[in-house]
Amino acid sequence: MRYLLPLLGLCLGTVVSIAQPAIGLPSLSTSTTAISTSLDLDGEGSASMHIVKIADISISTDYSSGLTLMLTSGSLTKVDGSDILFKITTVANDESAPSSSAFDVPSGDTYTYSTQAAGSENRDVYILYTPSALQDPGSYGATINISVFDN
Repeated sequence: MRYLLPLLGLCLGTVVSIAQPAIGLPSLSTSTTAISTSLDLDGEGSASMHIVKIADISISTDYSSGLTLMLTSGSLTKVDGSDILFKITTVANDESAPSSSAFDVPSGDTYTYSTQAAGSENRDVYILYTPSALQDPGSYGATINISVFDN
């Protein structure tokens, strides 16, 4: 019997900074993937690393110096359960899933992606996590805060 993670919340926290003179505000839109609410927890006495696409994001700015996108990583948590640390990264829209070495920001730190010019871009958001061999079954939750700033 495999355990699935029935809940992962993706919380949008848009923060916008305006440089003088204000050319235009950056924009951000997100949509979660279906798998983001049912992550595999293994739970059969063995565990493996999982790399899962959890969201699609669209970012854009009119500002000539580009924008900076920031996403928080952390842990999947359950009351009276063991946390599952996760790392986060993004890739260009519809690219192959990243390898484990692409997740170079430690869990609990902020992942940053920057552009250098005005424009728009679509990116895929992935997490990397490894549950324990005997992970507690049940509902786990997490929040990923997303911010976008003009450079």
